[in-house]
This record gives sequence, structure tokens and C-alpha cells, in this order.
Amino acid sequence: MFKRIVFSILAVVMAALTLCGCSFFRHDYERDMQQEIATVKSYSIENTLVDDKGEVVLDDNGEAKVVEFTTEKKTVYKLDLVEYVNNNANNLSSSFGNDAKALYNYAATMLVNLELVTNEVDALIASNRIEWGLTEQNNVKKNIYSVIDNTIFQLKNTILTERGQEPIVGDDNNSDSSSSGSSTTYPVKPDPEEDDIEIDGEEKGDTEVWQPDRITWPGINGDNETRSLEREALRRFISLIESRVKDDFRLGKAQHGWLKKKIDNEMKAIDKLIDTQGIEYVYGVIGNYTYPMKESESEFGYLMYYLSGESLERSQKITSMQNYLSENVTVNYEEVSDKYASLVGEQRSNYTADIAAYDTAVNDSSTTVLYHANNNYFYVKHILLPFSDEQKSSLTAFKNSPEIKNLQEDEKNAKINEYRERLAESIVCYPHKDGEDDKTKPMSVDEVLAHIRSVMLPKQANIVSANDAFNDLIYLYNTDPGAFDNDKGYIVKYKLDEGEDETYKQEFADAARYMRDNIEVGHLYDEKVITDYGVHIMYLSSVNKPGAVGLFDKTSVSSNETYYDLLEKPIRTNRENAAYTNWENNILTYNYKKYSTVYTDAFSNLWED
Repeated sequence: MFKRIVFSILAVVMAALTLCGCSFFRHDYERDMQQEIATVKSYSIENTLVDDKGEVVLDDNGEAKVVEFTTEKKTVYKLDLVEYVNNNANNLSSSFGNDAKALYNYAATMLVNLELVTNEVDALIASNRIEWGLTEQNNVKKNIYSVIDNTIFQLKNTILTERGQEPIVGDDNNSDSSSSGSSTTYPVKPDPEEDDIEIDGEEKGDTEVWQPDRITWPGINGDNETRSLEREALRRFISLIESRVKDDFRLGKAQHGWLKKKIDNEMKAIDKLIDTQGIEYVYGVIGNYTYPMKESESEFGYLMYYLSGESLERSQKITSMQNYLSENVTVNYEEVSDKYASLVGEQRSNYTADIAAYDTAVNDSSTTVLYHANNNYFYVKHILLPFSDEQKSSLTAFKNSPEIKNLQEDEKNAKINEYRERLAESIVCYPHKDGEDDKTKPMSVDEVLAHIRSVMLPKQANIVSANDAFNDLIYLYNTDPGAFDNDKGYIVKYKLDEGEDETYKQEFADAARYMRDNIEVGHLYDEKVITDYGVHIMYLSSVNKPGAVGLFDKTSVSSNETYYDLLEKPIRTNRENAAYTNWENNILTYNYKKYSTVYTDAFSNLWED
């Protein structure tokens, strides 16, 4: 949605995703970096005022009440431009290659447009046309803490490396904001999306200020070694962010002048908090955020607001602008129905005449298959209880032993199967807790299978309930990365073409086809299936039926998305893009020409040197 505006804004805020590894650019010629490369002058924006129901508010004369919003003058410095380009070098290089002049001019335009778009959103907020309430503030605050968590995670690994210890394994850029930056071995089942609360017929957003759970604060929990590591990382984090604002000339300029005193006071308050309560308590307040921060009475939050919060706030505002521009976009049933009928007819013709084309389409997750030429494909889900590395090595050694290699194929396979079965008896399984093995609760394969059966048996009469229950069990026990968040499950071809290779391990494929022939959708395969990977507990998820799917059929058993939704989405997106283009041409481009000035000569040396 809104690809151009999304690209420009995400590029601007990309630097805010972490504070490690990309320190602010420091040029030998500090005075050069202080040059103004663009300005956006102050101007007025008028919008009619609306009430909480979206209805226009009338004045005493019965005319629409107008809110006049006056923007502040904005200045873009050469340092802003260099930081933007440095932090987004990969994206920009892929678009502009070696054309440095085009690259820097584009970057300058994007920074100006960011100011102009933010002005428009602020004016719409002032006229109540865009809501900026607790939900939006909480979103910004959560993202600020995600930046904090990611940075602390990186700092912990830096400390461990300095000590000659193994770093923590994980994707620090994809961590949950509530987990102090730590990644988990297994995915954690996402919480169901909470719909807005409806009160007296009106939808309401968040009702409480979001705060990071105290259990996630670094330095609070765990053993002495863990707490010590986290406290040292937090100490370095505080030192890092304070050093980032030290001598930053932009804090002395009018645009951020109000922040200078706030930040100075916050650094003193941090020192006091460390002395009186301990460094771990800084975490709970350093990400404080309210809107607008300029009017906040808190002692804390200004350092992080300057370093990342302001960019994240702007990103949230862009999201609000996107919603505002798209709220009047409509797609009617006839359009989607016509698209459905056209695609079904086209696929019926193509797939009936060319089964290979159907095979390709049904195996391509990017293709929306509305017509199934046959029932040759079905889906299975599984839970993998793996062999340990030692068991895998033992199995490999057994397969390669002379007494096995010299046997006839049938006898060899029988011996290997017996050996795997014996190994499976000693597999130790652990339920997952918060994405990690709960080592306090070791279980055998039989104990896990017994628990899965006890959960699934009462659910099998209802396919939706059974599928949801098995999904929960996947998050509880499974170790196969591909099985998580896999709505349909693994696709299996019932009858292979002559000479076609098997996609899965033969034991897995044989069990899948047995289920297809002998049990109902929503049921477990009652036996343990053992492959070289370990033990698989398998479940028949769905079977494709020949013919066309229904327009309002769900795309999978557990999904709330229908084929109508799937077909409606691109039509809506195209219209939303058109709405943005219209707004861009009539407002953004006009304001750019009228209110902004770009001083190309001030940064031309960046590509001339």
C-alpha cells in the first residue's frame, strides 16, 4: 500500500531501528556538516473541524468550522543528508547505482517531503480528521523499546565477544519488544489480534498506557552471571546514547532547541536514579513517550525521543495518513465477483488442458488457485521430535558400517528401521516455554504423543477446532522451522508422475498417503513416523477438491481470510495508490514547490569529491 510514501518514510526511519553499528557520521569539517541544505518555511494549513463521529462541526453561523494550523520552519542540515545516505546505502545504491548526484538529490527531496507530509498529518490531527490517541502513542512507545532491546542485545554480544565467550544466537533485528532484545530458539505463537473495544456502539482504542513488563527488564531476572551481563550492557547503552547527543549541533538549533534542556535534565535524573535505585530501573523509564513530547512533564524519554522516537513517531503518522487517504476507497462485490469468474474460467481452461500447468500453480504459493483440476494434492502438518546430534551421528555411522552396507536392500532397510526405532525410544523432548526448551520438564516421545492424543481426540469432530488445537501443539513441541505459522501445512502429491522424485523422506510421504486414503481430515496419524530426522507426529490438514473453490470459502481451515478477501486486496491497493498519487500531485508537490528550498550547491561536493 502506498509504495512510494512507504519507501521514503521507512528509509528515513531505518536508522532508528538500532543504535549500534552505525554511529552518526562525523566529518573532519564539522562546519561543513552544519550547512543548511534545505528549508521548509512556516505556512498555514486549513481543514474543516470534525467531531468524534467524523461529522463536520458548525460554527454559530451554521458554517463549517475551520481549524488553521501553522507549521514551524524546518531545516535540513548536511549532516541529516549524509546520515540518511549512509544508513540507507544499500537501498539507494540499488536504485541509483553509481549516479551519486541523482542519489543525493533524491535523498534531499525525501527529507523535505518527510517534513511536508508530517506537517499535513499534524494539521489533520489538529482538526480531528486523523486520530492520535493512546493506541498510536503506545505503538510508538513499543517501537522505541524495540530499538532499546535490539541495541542492548547487540551490546551483550559485544561484551561476550570481548570476554572470549560465545555470543547469544538470535536475530536481533527481529526480536520482540517485550523480551529485552533476546531472540528465541522457536517462534512464539503470536497473540490473536485484539479488535478495538466497542463502548456504547463506538469503537475505542487502547485504554491503558503501555509499559514494558517488569519481568523483561534487563538486570532484574536470571542468575548472577546473566544479571551482571545485562547490567553492563545497560550501562554501555546509557553511555552510548548520551555520547550520541553530546556536541550534536542540531540540539542547539530552533527546530530542536526545546530538547537541549530536557536532555540535560534527563541525564542528571538518570545518574540520580542509578545512585538511588540501581541501573536496572533506568530501563523502565528511558523509553517514556507521550504526545507531544514537547509538552511532556516526565523527567525521562527525551534522549530516546531524539535518537529514534521522533522518527518512529513520524512513521506512525505516515501510517495514520495512509489510513486517512484510504478510508474512502471502496471496492464493490460485483468487481470482485467478476474477477473471480474470469480467473476461474481462465484456470479451468488452462489447467484442464495442461495438468503440468496446474501442478506448477498449486505448488507456487504466490499463485491464487481457484480451480483444482483434480484431487491429487493434499496437506499435512506435523510435529518433529528430533534426534540429537549424537543420535544422528550414531545413525550415520550405523548406515555406513560394513555389516549394513553389504546387505540386500530390503534387509538393509529393515535393519536401519530397527536401529532408528531404538534410537527414538531414547529421544528426550522438552515442551517449549516462551520459545525455548523447558529443561525442567523432560519428556519421552511416548509421553508427548499421549498428550497430543489427549488434546486432539475431543477436537476431531470439528475440523476448525482440531486444526487450531494442532497449531497450538506445534508451538508447544515442534522443532521443524517450516512447520510454524504454516497455515495449510506441507503440500503432498498423492500420485507421482513416472520418474518424478519424492519431495519428502519416504517414510513421511508413505504415512501422508496412508492418511489420505484411510483417515478423515482433522485426524491424527495414530502411529509415530520415524525418519532420519527423528519422530514425526502427523495430522491430515486438508484435501483439495476438484473444481472451483467458492468465492467466500476460507483460504485455509484456520484462516479468517476468504478468497473474496484475497481477490479484493489488489483492487483496493491499486485504488489506494491512486488516492495517494492524487494527494501527492495536488498537495505534496504543490507545497514542495511553494514552501521548500533546496540548496544543491551546499552539498554538491558530496559527489564532486
